[in-house]
Amino acid sequence: MFHSRSLIVCAVSGSLALLLGLGCSIGSRSSRAAVNQENDPAPRWTSGTHTLVVDGQLRQFMLDVPPDLKPGAALVLGFHGYTGSAEGFRADAGFTPLTAQYGFVAAYPQGTVDSRGNTFFNVGYEFHAESPVDDVRFVRALTKRLVKDLDLDPEAVFSTGMSNGGDMSFFLASLAEPFVRSIAPVAGTMMLAGHEGFVPRKRLSILEVHGTADGITLWNGDLTNKDGWGAYYGIEQVMDLWTEGMALEQHRSAPVTGIPSDEKQIVRHRWWTAADDTEVIFYEVIGGKHIWPDRLGRPGVSLAEEIWQFFARHR
Repeated sequence: MFHSRSLIVCAVSGSLALLLGLGCSIGSRSSRAAVNQENDPAPRWTSGTHTLVVDGQLRQFMLDVPPDLKPGAALVLGFHGYTGSAEGFRADAGFTPLTAQYGFVAAYPQGTVDSRGNTFFNVGYEFHAESPVDDVRFVRALTKRLVKDLDLDPEAVFSTGMSNGGDMSFFLASLAEPFVRSIAPVAGTMMLAGHEGFVPRKRLSILEVHGTADGITLWNGDLTNKDGWGAYYGIEQVMDLWTEGMALEQHRSAPVTGIPSDEKQIVRHRWWTAADDTEVIFYEVIGGKHIWPDRLGRPGVSLAEEIWQFFARHR
């Protein structure tokens, strides 16, 4: 949803960009940007930076395309946080090596700049009420284009993201006609506006990671809009909206074992039903703050790989 309290200023593509507490990587990761119109007959979708014109507006995104991409591969959408960048999220989230290992495509949309000079995805924050930016239209157009041109599986489109990017994942899943199969928000939530009495229109699986000491996307939410972002639900309320709305009547909570004593303790909550394989998994990071954790307890398994394995189970 929001940015970290400690922002890091990095040089990105020759300009200064505020990255969302995910850190900065040194070195050249840029590639020549290719301007791809919506009706271009033969775009070259390669790993690196690209642009796409949607409704007359030039939008930027980055890609990771495995060299041996097979027909019917999955697409993972990865969204940066408020004030962040596609480049920063791509560098630090950890999906790049996994795309080659597991053969899926990762796309990292770049948000636009709001009236405060910060990059964002429009999920309904109060100070974006007058913004004309339609990020859903952009992401839907981007998804359709990549699915068509790269021969991807249209039923295997997934979304993840940090903070505002996590909010964007929830936002996509809550559409009247969702085009994502499953989502994995980190430190994300749902705004009260537009979601009062919310009932999911589509059965989809969710993996959410949230710290109990998150000082930005508050654990208990902000229903009175004290912080000025607009009223939003606490994470337990968000879980209730989805688990009750999808009638996931079975629930189990258990501590995650094998975590070194110097790391945060994690409780894994899972809701499911015997009717199908739909499930909601919620990792409660005890004392965790507004960060993208390195891992969720399993030695040698990054958060990015946990997320991919979750998506792969729900194709």
